[in-house]
Amino acid sequence: MKLLYDYKTKRSLAVIIKTLPKNVNKIYAAIAFSQSDLLIKKCISDNIQLEWWGLFNSGFSTSLELIKTAINSDYIKFYPFAELFHPKVIYFENHGLYIGSANMTNNALYYNVEAGIFISENDLDIEMKKETNDFFDFLRNSSMPVTNDDLENIENFIIATSIEIEKIEKLNSNIEDNFEEFFRHLFLLKPGSTDFGKESNSKKSKRKLHFLQEWRETQNYLHLVNNIMNEKCRQPNWVSNEAHPTIITDQLLHAYYYTYILNGSEEGRSIEKVNESYERNKVNPTKAIIEAIEWWKTLKEAPTSEDIHINEWGPLNKSILSKLVDSDLTFEDFFLVMKQNHAVRNHARQINNKFFNLPPDFKTDIEERIKIFSEWLFSQKTEHSLSIHDVMRYILFDESTQLEERIYEAIYSEKYHLEHFGKSIIGELIGWGRPDITHLRNNRVNKALRCLGYDVRLFSA
Repeated sequence: MKLLYDYKTKRSLAVIIKTLPKNVNKIYAAIAFSQSDLLIKKCISDNIQLEWWGLFNSGFSTSLELIKTAINSDYIKFYPFAELFHPKVIYFENHGLYIGSANMTNNALYYNVEAGIFISENDLDIEMKKETNDFFDFLRNSSMPVTNDDLENIENFIIATSIEIEKIEKLNSNIEDNFEEFFRHLFLLKPGSTDFGKESNSKKSKRKLHFLQEWRETQNYLHLVNNIMNEKCRQPNWVSNEAHPTIITDQLLHAYYYTYILNGSEEGRSIEKVNESYERNKVNPTKAIIEAIEWWKTLKEAPTSEDIHINEWGPLNKSILSKLVDSDLTFEDFFLVMKQNHAVRNHARQINNKFFNLPPDFKTDIEERIKIFSEWLFSQKTEHSLSIHDVMRYILFDESTQLEERIYEAIYSEKYHLEHFGKSIIGELIGWGRPDITHLRNNRVNKALRCLGYDVRLFSA
């Protein structure tokens, strides 16, 4: 253990960060105030994964520019706390633990009188490591990651705040109101001192938080893939110039997984192939994305009907689902959308004949099977008597609630949940219907992202 007393030219934390050994590949940081990019730049330049928690409020405790950098990085996750957050703790995995007074600001790093300790990895005993892990687990289980979906809000908040600052001499600033308007969806829980175990609905709260965290993080990975594709990819000739970029990204991932990764391997070996690819690419997902894009650009024709999905299914599904804004769908329209949903095709095959009151030995082709499933789903009601049209309308177009919360409600709440209308089907449906605000998400997308090196959780069903 080292005592760190910074005064005059002694600058302990900055030296620790600048001289990290090569075996540090993960950092956990809880820092109340962050204005300096020293830690973030180090993580990006050295391919170090960073989970970072910080105070985020209208007082600019954490730099908005740093958060924007984090959002657009493969390596950094930022989790904001709205209030009651004051630690300065950094765990450099395989190297040691810093605890001290220094925030991540230029003054703290280079000018202030600061004090702290550094405990090397060898000096961290089992109990210390457990307490450190418990601390960061608590932070992770009490916060929502900022993602690319928040980028526009951040930009708007910067603009709105700069305008309000100009008016501050009139004592009429609305900065706090602006902050609440743009970012209240990030703070679903009580402040950092709250213990889940003391809440009567703790299990439900944790389930919702974990779902929203995971969904937002995965959508952010898809944004990163999409951004790189838009920047670096001249599309093959068989891709329409009118096609939506998010649909192209989905089909790039489709081809990458089924053709580039599996390459004719049996589906039974898919998890093995996925994990092999994940281990190979997790250090640098951007490199893997560029490799996938370069392969995609060379394709003279679509490997497995990706051209149909991009050029025909994309605009047709969006057109049909847009009708829900004003009316219910006809069964013909509903059936067509279901036929063009890969998750529906997979799920309809798996449902037992007995569920549909069919003979045990009943067999039919996939299209008829989807029609049987679609007819059943078309007639269902939630426990609050909402139809499939009501549920889809809510998920796709109710802008009063964040999209990921609407998805959560459709999966778990009594009001919106329909049996056999699950994560993969919904995740794909919203991507077809609202490519302007989200990406398709099903288990094949999960596998493709994991192959690229992103730590994405696969759907169990």
